[in-house]
Formats: sequence, structure tokens, C-alpha cells
Amino acid sequence: MAVTIRRASAADLAAMVRIKHGAGLAAWPHILPPDVIEELPFPARWEAAIESGEPRTSVLLAELSGRFVAFAITRPSGDDDALPETGELDAFYADPTVWGAGAGRALLSAAAAALQEAGFRDATLWTAELNHRPRRIYEAAGWRLDGTERQRSFGGVEFTELRYRFVTFGR
Repeated sequence: MAVTIRRASAADLAAMVRIKHGAGLAAWPHILPPDVIEELPFPARWEAAIESGEPRTSVLLAELSGRFVAFAITRPSGDDDALPETGELDAFYADPTVWGAGAGRALLSAAAAALQEAGFRDATLWTAELNHRPRRIYEAAGWRLDGTERQRSFGGVEFTELRYRFVTFGR
């Protein structure tokens, strides 16, 4: 099955919300209780990114067998210690019904290409320390821990996020 990657439009928002919700329910029950996952909002900055026109921001969708199954958002890094040439993989979610089918790998590769095309020299992403499946995917694609972590809280649940870095752009 061939994976098709394209830029998202406002018409794709409902599919993106569905994908994030399904992925969260499948991937995070050991991190957050289901009632907390159910109440996690779709961040306004992600919705705004679709129509922002910001030249260094990309919202990408992966399609498999005629169905949207994954999305990624890249943008300039929002980290306080980021340089202007540092991008960020701000979102990366795949529908759990297609995990292992290659859509995520194709989308992650396209997201890295979008970051490079936007002129970033390197990029970061944040993920929960206990988010083991995505961490394996990031590491297989060449992302490496950079030693930075932060504490997060959702619904009264505290957890640690780790920062990964991809540094092969422009080298």
C-alpha cells in the first residue's frame, strides 16, 4: 500500500482531531488516565498552523488506501534556548489502526524534509519519557536525545518529557 503525503487544509481538521484522539487513547493509558486523555484539547496553535501562511511552518497529512491516517506539524522551535535556525516537530500522530504499515515512517521522513526545505539546520521534538513506541520510531529515523527534559502536567498527572534533536540538516 502506497502512502501519500500532502499539505493539510482547514477541511482536514476533523480528521486530524480524530487521529490525535485515537492515538492518545491507544498510546498513553500508562501515562495518563483515559478520562484525562478524553479531555485533552487539540491545541489552538495546531489549528492555526494549517492556515497560518508562515513559510517555515508545515502541516502534513499521510493518506493510506484513500484514508487520512497520520499528521505532522513542523515549525520554528518554541524552546527558550532555540537558535533561529532550529525547527521543531511540534506534532506527530498516527491512527493506531495503521501502526506498523509504514505511514508514520513516510510521514516522519516528509516532516524532516519539510524542516530542511524551510532552512532549519537542526530540529527538536518533545515526547513523554514513557512514550516508548514513538521514541523507538524517532531513534530509528536518526533523532537523538539531547539531554534536556521538562516536567508536564495534564489533569493533575505529572510526567517527564524528553527532548530529541535531529542535526543532519545542511551538513
